[in-house]
Amino acid sequence: MATKRLGEKNIELLLGHYRSERKRLIFQLDRVRGTISELKEKLEKEKASVKVSGPKRPVGRPRKDPTADTADKPPVKKTGYRLSDWDEMVIATIRKGGLMPKEEIMKAARTWAAKKAPKMSAPEVEVKITRVLQKLSGKRGELGTHRTGLRRGYHYGLKEWFFASSGLLRRSYLDKLVIKK
Repeated sequence: MATKRLGEKNIELLLGHYRSERKRLIFQLDRVRGTISELKEKLEKEKASVKVSGPKRPVGRPRKDPTADTADKPPVKKTGYRLSDWDEMVIATIRKGGLMPKEEIMKAARTWAAKKAPKMSAPEVEVKITRVLQKLSGKRGELGTHRTGLRRGYHYGLKEWFFASSGLLRRSYLDKLVIKK
């Protein structure tokens, strides 16, 4: 520190500040030491009382009751998402048709929506399918994505058709790729 520039008054102020800071830290250290010794005493008392009283309650959440009725809850897939009718329709379409671009999925969705949701307009169906594809091709979803480079956008396929580590399409599923001219 450049003490040449500081005047006598400033040096005295700094010394006073550092001394008070040291006193405060010593006080805190004494408090921490006292708290530690109190906690150690409490711990020893609890260990002694546990040995006398019997087994301790296990740590963590209690197990689910296997006799509880789960019939009223919808089944949850391994992905963690509850699949809607739209989700099931998209998965079934891809399972039946192979790796498909969004346009092909949209064709199947329009015919499905005409029967199941006739009041929905075409733009509403497209928004719904976009959201379903985003949900299902996300990290916890059931779909994977593949970019061919021959066209814009993704081809969507089932997660098991892709490598888990890299996310690349397995060679054995290249024949399921739907490419229309």
